[in-house]
Amino acid sequence: MPVWAKAAIRLIGLADAVLSVLGVGWLLRSVWGGIFRLDQRPDTPYFRIAFAGMTAINVVFLILFLLAAFQLVWLRKSGVTVHAITSGLLIAYSFLIGMLWLAPHGIGRSIGAATGVGNMGVAPFELLFFVPELHPIASTVVLLVLRRKIPTAIPARAIRAA
Repeated sequence: MPVWAKAAIRLIGLADAVLSVLGVGWLLRSVWGGIFRLDQRPDTPYFRIAFAGMTAINVVFLILFLLAAFQLVWLRKSGVTVHAITSGLLIAYSFLIGMLWLAPHGIGRSIGAATGVGNMGVAPFELLFFVPELHPIASTVVLLVLRRKIPTAIPARAIRAA
């Protein structure tokens, strides 16, 4: 496997790890502000439910990106798969949230209000360099191109030597 390919794969894994840690920090701050400081309002009756659901989904995304990060740093093909699936799900989730803003009876308003604080965990992935979905799309394309260069099985000695 070429050195540049190893470096690119590991760099994406490192980026996933850094963005996940940043997302955990932002998510913890938003939970503190979202649950303990915001009052229930009549125009957003389902805010807390939407916030709790989004927070739980964000935690799952962060765990999956951390899992992908470790596997990519170890140059495992499974890391490419986990990263690609998680990135695809994140993009689909973003579109779904946007569509749910249009739901009637205060549901859409509640989801819209919760989006700003409930999705802080995935915000670093979605808004890296202020371009929506840049990291999930670009990194997945690069990983899928480089996937063929990853050996099927890497002996433990080769990982330590790299």
